[in-house]
Amino acid sequence: MAGEITTSMLDELGIRLEDADEVNFTQVFKLEALNKAQLQLTQMLHNAYLTELEVEQSAIDWSGIATSGYATSGLTYAPVMRGSQGILKVSVQIGGSGSYIYATRLDLQKIKRVENTYLVGSNDNPLYYVFSNVIYVSVTSPYTLLKGRVLYLRLPTTMTISFDPVLNSSLHPLIVSLAEGTAWAMDNKLDRRNAALTTAFNEIKMLNEKYTPVEGIGTKGRNI
Repeated sequence: MAGEITTSMLDELGIRLEDADEVNFTQVFKLEALNKAQLQLTQMLHNAYLTELEVEQSAIDWSGIATSGYATSGLTYAPVMRGSQGILKVSVQIGGSGSYIYATRLDLQKIKRVENTYLVGSNDNPLYYVFSNVIYVSVTSPYTLLKGRVLYLRLPTTMTISFDPVLNSSLHPLIVSLAEGTAWAMDNKLDRRNAALTTAFNEIKMLNEKYTPVEGIGTKGRNI
């Protein structure tokens, strides 16, 4: 039944707050705290843990975007979570038909390279970058025959007593811990707040470290 998981999280939060009967913290407040915590968690975790928030939008008409680009506000689930960092992959269909080709993302610090005719994007090696919530692509194909496909992160849907969180169930305890910290802060019990947040932050750090690139000898500071 929809909402059962949210209800369970509300109950767990009430137990942690030693307020199962909702004398000090109302259900409305706890729901707000859980939703705030859910959003906070998604902003802190590595993308690998957020696959439930991935959305792919296909067959986007990119005719004429050579100079103007494509505003991410045009995506179905705009605004994109994390802004430009929430754009995970971009692919293009050259000539109006056929397969989509993945474009290589350019770091903003390397945008100048597209001014070099030898390094500009091509039909075989399309390039893209994101600036100010706009996606710019570089290909040699006429832009009147160009379609795009974007894989991006959407914001998590608000939890209610009839709608469960979409994030993986293994992350639910972290949401509750972050919400607990918010509640204790509102109750001016900073020691309890700090304890709850320290537990949550330590686990988030441990999860993210699994995806931290290992630096080898002579690799730090190289431009690739």
